[in-house]
Amino acid sequence: MTIRHLKIFIYVCECGGVTKAAEALHMVQPAVSTTISELEKFYNVSLFDRINQRLVLTPMGKELLVKAKNVLAGFDDFETAANFGGQNPYIRIGSSLTLGKTVLPRYISLIKEKLPNLKPSFFINRTAAIEEKIECGAIDFGIVEGIVRSPYLKITPIGGDRLIAVCSPRDIKKSVCLEELTKYPLLLREIGSASRDLLSKNLAERHLSVEPFAESVSNEALVSLAKDGHGIAILPEGIVKDAIEHGSLCELTITDAVLMRTHYIVTHKNKRFNSLCQAAFHLLSEQAATCC
Repeated sequence: MTIRHLKIFIYVCECGGVTKAAEALHMVQPAVSTTISELEKFYNVSLFDRINQRLVLTPMGKELLVKAKNVLAGFDDFETAANFGGQNPYIRIGSSLTLGKTVLPRYISLIKEKLPNLKPSFFINRTAAIEEKIECGAIDFGIVEGIVRSPYLKITPIGGDRLIAVCSPRDIKKSVCLEELTKYPLLLREIGSASRDLLSKNLAERHLSVEPFAESVSNEALVSLAKDGHGIAILPEGIVKDAIEHGSLCELTITDAVLMRTHYIVTHKNKRFNSLCQAAFHLLSEQAATCC
């Protein structure tokens, strides 16, 4: 089996079928089908179920897809590092949405100042998406808040932040308990986000639940809705601090809960850095700790 077999397997999974994978790889369809058959026969494993002329990954196929991506990412790292004499200047860094606003801009400036030979690229998304990218080797390391579930990843705590309730200054009430909060129109991040997970955990501990008035992957969209008086947003303090200082939002005190989150630097347990990338990792650790 070769790297080519793994690459074709990954393309079939990501493209959703043999035909589209063949087009993306500029191959003929029978050659792609043959490659998948060779993989299955060589390892005596079923990677796909054939259902209504569609390929559906089996549970084993899903597990092997993660490992195939790790192998391919490691091979890409090897080639790049070898081409640059062991000092691969390219690095891929992930950030959650909140820390992408509060930590990442200053970090990028520091890289340009202190590590001018480094060539970074950045991926900003939900914590779960960053975790997935690091696990499969598509990102070298990242900074996130909230729960990291993968057993393949190493987390290093570097501080934290607080979620607060904010609303339009036109709203008179200044404090609520969690049970009262659930009776208001709430503006929340999507299920699976670190912010939503923390709020849901605190509500569940009191046998409470909530149906949000609006939910979004965008902190900025929720801020805008809150400013216009459409409900109460539960958001990281760093995201709404400027709006509170400028008077377009005010904090609504939650009397029976403190919604604190931990921030983490996340790496794969098997990840190895050259000295240049190690310097970038330490720079992020130092920068994030001062901002959290």
